[in-house]
Amino acid sequence: MSELDKMPNTVEEFLKILSEFLEFDNMVELFHNPNYHPEGDSSFKAHMMAVFKKWHTNSNRTAIGFWAMLFHDIGKQATAKPNKEHGFHSFIDHESVGAEIFVDKYLDYNNITRDFADHIEWIIQQHTNFWFVQKLGKSLAIARHPAFEALAEVCLADKMGLTLPDGRNMDEEWEKRVAYFVAKREANN
Repeated sequence: MSELDKMPNTVEEFLKILSEFLEFDNMVELFHNPNYHPEGDSSFKAHMMAVFKKWHTNSNRTAIGFWAMLFHDIGKQATAKPNKEHGFHSFIDHESVGAEIFVDKYLDYNNITRDFADHIEWIIQQHTNFWFVQKLGKSLAIARHPAFEALAEVCLADKMGLTLPDGRNMDEEWEKRVAYFVAKREANN
């Protein structure tokens, strides 16, 4: 049996794993800006459920991708700041805080996290940069990193194929970003 065969197959099984981590215990109380995360009720829980569903339907999913996907937003609870006027939270720096939480508490959670801890930490830190970085040096660093494919796997799941209120289809945006990084890597080898 491969590590991938041991991954959860249902949202309920995934939520059971999340329940093992204190950083996910109030997911129903934290809300995203629906302009960026309109899934369900825009709660953190709805987001994580949708991310799992998208990851699970990916034919190229990996065990490291699963654990990186599970931990990618672990810093949201610690960074949540309510925007009472609009009814959602901001999660500024959840990437760096999440990477610190992962390293401090979950580095040795299981064989996958122990064996790929440096990659998972890097993916947590980079999962938002994937969408925005434009500078050549930073782009090359991401494109050449040995965990780039796992980062792309997590980012595909994180955007869930949504069409945002501004009309952007996130699967198409993801394809463009992957092509951007591949082109940078090939042009600078």
